[in-house]
Amino acid sequence: MVFTQDQVESLKRLAPNLSYAEEGGYPYILIHQFQLPDGCKPAVVDLLLCPRPKDGYSSRLFFPQVITGIPARNWNGNLRALERNWCAFSWRVPGDLSLVETLLIHLKALKP
Repeated sequence: MVFTQDQVESLKRLAPNLSYAEEGGYPYILIHQFQLPDGCKPAVVDLLLCPRPKDGYSSRLFFPQVITGIPARNWNGNLRALERNWCAFSWRVPGDLSLVETLLIHLKALKP
């Protein structure tokens, strides 16, 4: 699935400060200074969304560090991309969703 301009514009309404990059054959959407759900520590972080299959998952959402204040998660993903280290927890998201749907379902894992 290729994302459309409409999908990118919809994502920008949720996360206005984003950029797109490709590295190692994977597309990434870097979301700058995103406000995480209440209780998350830190509360504001950069996010790295890989909306394509990676590491056996239909998509991955990476964080610059382990997020605390959330339900226990299996932090099993480590990535070096865009000159930064990233980590991700195990969370399954259905494929073939819009960018907004993909991000929102990943973020559900942060809520109690």
